[in-house]
Amino acid sequence: MNMTDETIQKELKSLSELFKRLELRVARLEEYLEIGPAIEPKTEEAAAQVHTAETPEAPVSLEFRIGEYWLAHFGTVALLLGIAFILSYPFQSVPPILISLLGYSAVAGIFALSHFWRDSNQYLSKILFAGGLILIHFTTLRLHYFGENPLLTNVVLGRSAVLLVLVLITYLAAKRGQAVYCGIALFLFYATSMIMDAGHFSLGLICLTAGLTGYFAYRHNWWNVTITSMVLANLTLLLFLLNNPLMGNALQAASDSYGSIYYVILCGAIFGGAQVVSRRQPSAFSEVLDTTINSVGLLILSTLALQLFYKAQLGSFYLAVSALLLILASLSWHRHQTRYASALYASFGFAALSIAIFSRFQSPDYFVWLSWQSLIVVSSALWFRSRIIIVINFLIYLGIFLAYLGTAPSDNFVNLSYALVALASARILNWQQERLQLKTEAMRIAYLTSAFVIVLHGLYQAVPANLVSLSWLGAAIIYFLLSLILHRVKYRWMAIFTLFAVLIHVFLIDTARMAAEARILLFLAVGVVLLAVSVLYSKQRKRASQEQEKETGVS
Repeated sequence: MNMTDETIQKELKSLSELFKRLELRVARLEEYLEIGPAIEPKTEEAAAQVHTAETPEAPVSLEFRIGEYWLAHFGTVALLLGIAFILSYPFQSVPPILISLLGYSAVAGIFALSHFWRDSNQYLSKILFAGGLILIHFTTLRLHYFGENPLLTNVVLGRSAVLLVLVLITYLAAKRGQAVYCGIALFLFYATSMIMDAGHFSLGLICLTAGLTGYFAYRHNWWNVTITSMVLANLTLLLFLLNNPLMGNALQAASDSYGSIYYVILCGAIFGGAQVVSRRQPSAFSEVLDTTINSVGLLILSTLALQLFYKAQLGSFYLAVSALLLILASLSWHRHQTRYASALYASFGFAALSIAIFSRFQSPDYFVWLSWQSLIVVSSALWFRSRIIIVINFLIYLGIFLAYLGTAPSDNFVNLSYALVALASARILNWQQERLQLKTEAMRIAYLTSAFVIVLHGLYQAVPANLVSLSWLGAAIIYFLLSLILHRVKYRWMAIFTLFAVLIHVFLIDTARMAAEARILLFLAVGVVLLAVSVLYSKQRKRASQEQEKETGVS
């Protein structure tokens, strides 16, 4: 072997080692980026299969959509209805056991066809499987319900059989791992609770179904199923409170409460807890819809149950509902930093607290409590970092104050409370504007405007008519002092507008009704204050001008 061959071998060996190192690095990069290695087809047939798989399917015409999909739905529904009519037909000479065996045989046949077509006709197979779940439930219900001569006459055996089949249906649906089958299972649970119409048993079954929904939400993040189940749970509870008219009962209040308020609160807690413990949060739309349905359903059903059965305990139960919603808001924020769920739960929670206050106190005392509750809401918004709570709270605050003006006689303590709350809220918003990420002055201006109007109204109602202008003049002086202490121009504007209100009141009202001596003193006081304010503004303007000239000269 000559030197040339040895050199070539060394070069080949070095190239081989280089390729191995490159392959190792590429493998590490693929593992880090979670990219699978590309697999090339080894034969022309395999390449053709890959090409076919990557080629998009041709659009299906309307004729084939109707023929393959629509007819499959209609055919399955017609088949199930036909079998249901057979099972429900009052055969005189046929033993009930044979009818039940016929139903279970039909179920077995439908499941067999679904299994047979699982590869060749997947769409029809899925529809038949769903139909089989519904049919096995109906067949089992017929063992005790919907018949003059049931096979199982004992109510405990009848309910046990239905529950066992519901467990089987849930297992089959969960094994398939598809949302639609689990949704069907949940629907059958709710339907069973109505069909049985059995007080605590039916209400407990509704709560059990809510818990099963929470499991599916935690395991699979099926938020569409969760929202649908939530609507069904609220509807089922509503029907129960209205005496279950679907089962032929009169539409009226249920004959017994069966502790319905506790089940309503428990359902709301389960659905809210499912959202809290979920491993992945839903989309913003689903989050808002989920939270709103749960909160609104909880408030409406609680109100109905309390009005029907628990009027003497309204305040206590509304307080419990408020506590639940506020706890859900806190947990949602702590676990997921949710933007909408925590804000909505908190807003509905404080709404429930407002109802509790209305229930526990008399007018005008509850207006005082509601005003200070508004300040608590603003403070809670700091923790949730929620502008939504701030806006909603201001609208509620304004609505309650307008309701107070329209329904209750003027009360000095109420007026003072609302004025102080408005000023304190504006101050908190200014102090924590970065935490709340407030990008405009709108909410602070809104609160300060409210305080401005409430102070004028409160003083007008509180002091004698001949001292109104002087009291407003004092308020203007206080605003000027606040602007000096807090270095905020908004208080100076409030003072200026208050002075204009003083002038309007003096010239249009006080001049016509006050005695000469009082009129003289009032005009002197107003004149002195206005001139003093003018002098202060003049000095401030000169000082600012001198400072500007100095800065210009230095520059």
